[in-house]
Amino acid sequence: MTKAIENIVAGYVTLKNREALEEIRDHRQRLLQKSRMQPKSWVSMKSAIIVLEEDIDIVEVALKGLEEDANSINQLHSDSGTEPT
Repeated sequence: MTKAIENIVAGYVTLKNREALEEIRDHRQRLLQKSRMQPKSWVSMKSAIIVLEEDIDIVEVALKGLEEDANSINQLHSDSGTEPT
């Protein structure tokens, strides 16, 4: 799923859609929590857990990048004395 998440995240970053990225991260975190709470059985959740952790990492990096971009824009505007649009 990681390649698919990379493409989805890239689209939301292009659109600067922080809310959608946060929803993806929150959903993956809920799935991860449920996966970890599954009782031990013959079905291993290890690979699912690894993929979910990787997906969350990808979204977190994207959110951090959006935050840094926003801070840079705000800094530019505060230095020039204009308001961000």
